[in-house]
Amino acid sequence: MDNNGNSHYDTGNEVFSPISHDQKKIRVGIMLDDIRTEFWIYKILEDIVSSEYASLALVVLNENHENTTSNVKKSRQNRKKMLYHSYTGFENRIIHPEPDAFAPVDIQKLLENVPVIKIQPRMEKNFDWIEEEGIERIKKFSPDAILRFGPRHLKGDILQAARYGIWSYYHGDNTVIRGGPPGFWETFERMGERGVILQQVTEDPYNGVVLYRSSFPLHSLFTSENNNNCYLRSSLFVPRTLKKLYNEGGDTFFADRKRENNELFFYNHRDYSAPANFTFLTMFLKYGYHLCTESLSRHFFQSQWVLMFDLQDQISTSFWRFKKMIPPKDRFWADPHVFFKNDTYYIFIEEFIFKTRKGHISLIEMQQSGEYSEPVKVLEEPFHLSYPHVFDYNGTVYMIPETRRAKSINLYQCTDFPTAWKHKVTLMDSVEAVDATILFHKNTWWLFTNIAEPAGTSPDNELFLFYSDDLISQNWTSHPLNPVISDSKRARPAGKIFERNGKLYRPSQCMNPSYGYGIKLNEIDVLTGAEYQEREIAYIEPKWDRKLKGVHTFCHENRLTMIDGAYKKFVL
Repeated sequence: MDNNGNSHYDTGNEVFSPISHDQKKIRVGIMLDDIRTEFWIYKILEDIVSSEYASLALVVLNENHENTTSNVKKSRQNRKKMLYHSYTGFENRIIHPEPDAFAPVDIQKLLENVPVIKIQPRMEKNFDWIEEEGIERIKKFSPDAILRFGPRHLKGDILQAARYGIWSYYHGDNTVIRGGPPGFWETFERMGERGVILQQVTEDPYNGVVLYRSSFPLHSLFTSENNNNCYLRSSLFVPRTLKKLYNEGGDTFFADRKRENNELFFYNHRDYSAPANFTFLTMFLKYGYHLCTESLSRHFFQSQWVLMFDLQDQISTSFWRFKKMIPPKDRFWADPHVFFKNDTYYIFIEEFIFKTRKGHISLIEMQQSGEYSEPVKVLEEPFHLSYPHVFDYNGTVYMIPETRRAKSINLYQCTDFPTAWKHKVTLMDSVEAVDATILFHKNTWWLFTNIAEPAGTSPDNELFLFYSDDLISQNWTSHPLNPVISDSKRARPAGKIFERNGKLYRPSQCMNPSYGYGIKLNEIDVLTGAEYQEREIAYIEPKWDRKLKGVHTFCHENRLTMIDGAYKKFVL
């Protein structure tokens, strides 16, 4: 597999060509407060240094960072916000993620032979001003882009010191929350997700030119854990953006960003900041109540996924009519994938046993009347299996189950339909992928999957696309736009891609407000070796049954439409 997507590939009239190594690399400057920095920033610099599309042109060290640090310490000693700072300190002492996005790393060796400029910005309220002499020194190194990890918000001529401006992260969704602290309000107010943007800085720090935007699910009840996942994942955004800029050229890249940023938006929320003591105490009491109820719920209740189905001459869309297939109390049934053959529906499912905390693939056979058999186990491995994506090619039936715990994407072949299966080939290795979904379209195999990248992060918010001329292949080409979707509300696959009236539809999971909450149907408008576009056309929420907590798989085959649904079940 070529993770850089640099092989030559032709799909019809569209050709994606590899990077020309004669092309001049993008010269990147970095603004830092110290030669010791956080791990997530180190990963960005490491990717730039090892890349074929960018190089480090200079380091700009902020010699006034001690004054900024002193101000931060004074802020933490502010008695009006003492409870907030005490709580965040407590979280940091008890939460030890691995890898730790904020672990200090000495980057001096990484920056060998990179020139260093020291500056002393003038501090004015929340902004830092760099004097003309400092700006001229920076310009002599002709940076194409400057990454701001050091000084506070910048204004003035420094914003034009690099060809493509100053780039900066905002670890939040600027359409929902402006201010900070990062991740705190999203977690404490149980928003279900949080955003991140990489932007080209303008005079208004909240209205820069957005270069990259993503959203993340908030799976943890702790701000520090959510921040760790968010910052680690966002370390990929600068390298991805630089590579895209390198491939497309400045004119095309920024013309596209201008169109994307052209929408008029009014921000109608307040400017957030660290909460004062009374506000924090009120929030914490509510938050503590949720922590207690969540803990009790996990102790006395568990989510049991059940199957639901309806038989009609077209796709069934009235979910209150669906009949339930309820598993025994010691397990759940989920991820239905249907294969229709000999007038029979073969329903492959994940069968998860609560006691062992491990899933295997089972089969239910259903007749046209709706009568169905008890599940029969058809595939088990030493590791967890789920999402049994089943399909036919040239008369042979294949399956790609989810094998994330094996860190691979595996193809199985049916040797005696429908119960005997053997491992055929490992399509991709050393990858934490979930819900791999295959599509054969216009003589090309397309593989959609979500990937946990970098290791230790959630796979729920980014969809990757690969292609190959051969199904039985270990050489899948990464799409040049990967990840093609970076959004926790619609990235992760939720079932087989299907065709209706000449159009392709991709079911996806919506992770907001919680894992497995809803399903979105997305129409694929463009699918080539150079482009991918889809748009949301329907949203399925679990609103037809007040006891139903979520739905996360959709499939339709012949006359059968199936979904799965989660219910809270009391356990002793």
